[in-house]
Amino acid sequence: MAPKRQHPAASDGPEPQSAQKRNRADWVRFSSHSQQASTPVDLQKSIEEARRRAMEAFQRSGLKGAPAQQSHATGANAGELGQPDVKASESTPTGIHPLLLGNVAKIQERFQSLAPKFVSLQANKRPLPGRPANPQPTVQIKPAKPAPPANPYLTAAAQAASDAGPRPKSRSMQRSLQFNRPGRYIMEAEHMRRDQQMNALKERIQNAARKVGMQDELLGDERILRREEPPEAEWWDIPLLPSKDYKDVPDGHDAQGPLPFLHGAESPIDHLVQHPIPIPAPTETIRVRPHGVMLTKQEMKKMRKQRRAAEQQDKRDRIKMGLLPPDPPKVKLSNLMRVLGSEAVSDPTKVEARVRREIAARRERHEQANEDRMLTDEERRARRAYKTRVEEDKGIWAQVYCIRQLVSPSHKFKVRKNAQQHHLGGIVIIHPDLALVVVEGSCKALKAYKRLMLVRIDWTDPGRPHGMDASEEETPDVDLGENTCELVFEGPVRERTFGGGMIRTEAVSTDAKVKELLGPQLSGYWEVAKR
Repeated sequence: MAPKRQHPAASDGPEPQSAQKRNRADWVRFSSHSQQASTPVDLQKSIEEARRRAMEAFQRSGLKGAPAQQSHATGANAGELGQPDVKASESTPTGIHPLLLGNVAKIQERFQSLAPKFVSLQANKRPLPGRPANPQPTVQIKPAKPAPPANPYLTAAAQAASDAGPRPKSRSMQRSLQFNRPGRYIMEAEHMRRDQQMNALKERIQNAARKVGMQDELLGDERILRREEPPEAEWWDIPLLPSKDYKDVPDGHDAQGPLPFLHGAESPIDHLVQHPIPIPAPTETIRVRPHGVMLTKQEMKKMRKQRRAAEQQDKRDRIKMGLLPPDPPKVKLSNLMRVLGSEAVSDPTKVEARVRREIAARRERHEQANEDRMLTDEERRARRAYKTRVEEDKGIWAQVYCIRQLVSPSHKFKVRKNAQQHHLGGIVIIHPDLALVVVEGSCKALKAYKRLMLVRIDWTDPGRPHGMDASEEETPDVDLGENTCELVFEGPVRERTFGGGMIRTEAVSTDAKVKELLGPQLSGYWEVAKR
């Protein structure tokens, strides 16, 4: 195959015309030689000779790059070379030799390089045709290093280490050795034996208390929660069982008829349908009056000024119409001469005495009006009770306090007296282990009582009994250094359990008595307080 030559326009040779003539001479010599070759062997030799001469011509031209592939010479053309048409070759002009065609891609790239190499926007940038893309970097895979030859002296040790599993982290040589103290493990064994003995003792105490019926008296960790055994018959099935046991219920394959108490005169089931009475929601009983518009201090002063001005103008209008007598002049020592004038000059002593009597009368009348507006003790108590009822209409709240030691008479007096003053009802239960205070009342009253119990009272100070000397009532010798008061529960309740304004104190010694005083509804307060 004859290599292509670069186009004369793109070649850098100094004499393009002489090279063209020389190529045409080679083509004519090649054509004449091919006409003489009649055998396939001669034809093949001719082709090899032409290829050699083309390579020599390419080397003489001094062009860079490898020769291009043959574009015009094919097998069919090679066959036609054996029998050329002399007339056609004489009539048609001789074309350009394939070596002169050059590399078309390089010529197009040279013309494309004349285009502008910049764009106004990055979005308008397009790749230039004919220009090869950036070559991708080739990743060279380096051959793996050959494994070093195994040391025959270390093979046995490595095999033993792999069979033993992961090695423990080696201890740093910089750390010093740490020695256990003598008797350390002996003490640990003694602690374990002591814990086992304590657990066995607790188990014996639980068994003894269960037999005596004092299971509820145990507190803290001494209390072991055990699930009760299921009953012989559920309470909803007892009315339907004659012997109050499930033995009266036959099996499915032995049942010949209905249960004895399902039908008949003694059956608790009848044809009547019970419609439960609707219970009003607790929010329906809460009556809250609508609040007026809240005014600022400036707005309140302005409204008061306008109201007093309107009242004064109405009084003046009545005086002008003769409905009210005019007010006497308000004479003072400062305006005495200006108001009375000649009368004060004629007898000043008499005028001054009269003015002083008028000043005293006005002061007395003012003080009497203030006393008349003051409420009496009965009216004040009624007003306080009315405000308490208004607050209680908004809802009843309850608070439960747990006090570790309630032995000081001063503490007892403050707890009881403040509850009465705030119209709170409740109970104070004093147990050997702790004291429980349960109070009920309005939200506003309980807010003040909560501050009293948690902030104002110092529970570590025994104080002095109220209304008596310290010698009249002896305070028990109890250490109150760690005495505290905690709020166990706070929340709304449906109705009062204790009477309002009355709080009583009870001293008990057992948990059963505490639950009896609180009742089934409030017994949970004691369970929560003991935790």
